[in-house]
Amino acid sequence: MLSSRNVHRAVIAGIIGLFLVSCSEKQNQVPATVMPATSSVQITLDEKSIPDTCDVFAQLIITVPADISASALKSSIERYAMNSGADFVLIGMTRESNDEAEQVIFQTYGPKTPYSFKKRWLGWKFGFSDWNHGGALVDYGHDRLEGSEAVFEVPVEGQALLLSCTPKS
Repeated sequence: MLSSRNVHRAVIAGIIGLFLVSCSEKQNQVPATVMPATSSVQITLDEKSIPDTCDVFAQLIITVPADISASALKSSIERYAMNSGADFVLIGMTRESNDEAEQVIFQTYGPKTPYSFKKRWLGWKFGFSDWNHGGALVDYGHDRLEGSEAVFEVPVEGQALLLSCTPKS
């Protein structure tokens, strides 16, 4: 029969094990705010192309496996963004990842409530606790969104925003 001391140790070991597994495996996350699904989304790398009526409702770091094609990556980003209710996805800086990924992974970093892109956007200031552990910066040009070739030679992590836009009245 197990003593209460041994049971206590087993419970603590189990909790530590679950914590380590959950920390080592990235999983797709749902934004804190999800808008009604959209039927189309525009991906851009140009902040100036974002309409004045857009609100940021999700700040993301997207982990991309090395072997994914440009068209598959674009499709994955579009599907996630439209299901979350985005009208626009703004892509920021991209850097080499220290994590191997088998699929595209979306990690959210807030905000708790949406904010006006035009009035309150202060730049790429989220997720640095994870972002700073990456490698060298990698070019993420428009040519990385089309074609059947592998997008990157190494896994990467890219910053992104999901934006919901309302027409001016």
